[in-house]
Amino acid sequence: MKKPILKSIIVFSYIYCIGYILFDYPSDTFVMRTITGVMSFIFSCNLLLKILNNKKEKKLASD
Repeated sequence: MKKPILKSIIVFSYIYCIGYILFDYPSDTFVMRTITGVMSFIFSCNLLLKILNNKKEKKLASD
């Protein structure tokens, strides 16, 4: 049950961050800045984990 919820949060953060980059959502309220910060944090951490995981897989595959 946790995995689909976690994946949907990650996908939502991807879509939100890409939309924020392309369309620059208004962030003049505290709530919007908080939402943008949380979504950006999730996006960045997940991207970093993917990169590290891919490097680890490539290293194991080459051994």
